[in-house]
Amino acid sequence: MKRLYVIGNPGCRPCVQMKNEIGERIEELHKLECDFIYVSLNELEDKDSFIQAHKLTSTPTVWIEKDGQKLVQFEGYKKVDDLFKQIGGIK
Repeated sequence: MKRLYVIGNPGCRPCVQMKNEIGERIEELHKLECDFIYVSLNELEDKDSFIQAHKLTSTPTVWIEKDGQKLVQFEGYKKVDDLFKQIGGIK
């Protein structure tokens, strides 16, 4: 199973925009056999450990994983169409 993670903060406009845009197209994402997980840094108990473990330097940070293995990670806003194309290309 593939998973799309978006790591963000409520005050981060690009984070909220990506979350909302993906949410509006969640059925399309599920057709690509991919789950969507949004992680709000403000809601994590051990935010510092999470940031260190995933080498986060800014939000939004996005990564795609398959079967628990991180395939790609990038920072900054990404167009949802581009994300979905990338996810669709993962076999």
